[in-house]
Amino acid sequence: MTIIRPEITGRAPGEVLVRVRGTPHLEPLAVTFKAASKITGLGLTTLWKYGKEKRIRLIRPAGTRRTLIDYSSLKKLLLPEPAQASQPRRRGRPKKLAAYEAQP
Repeated sequence: MTIIRPEITGRAPGEVLVRVRGTPHLEPLAVTFKAASKITGLGLTTLWKYGKEKRIRLIRPAGTRRTLIDYSSLKKLLLPEPAQASQPRRRGRPKKLAAYEAQP
């Protein structure tokens, strides 16, 4: 499997094109629950729960009874977020506020 890099091909960075055995394969816009379960390893009930919690975006095409999962939201759920530089926690008891210190 070869990934075509945007800086070499000139394609847009968001457009992912993967070659599988010589044929190009575009990233899907949406997947079924069964396919999402195979991709992620999560169960159908968990995927429905994430959809109701708005952690993944559900799509209902007009005129169908089928519900699909937006592939980009599924990717966002599974990819780790970049680490943010957070303030280290102070040890011990919190300091008193200036308002409670010595009053005249």
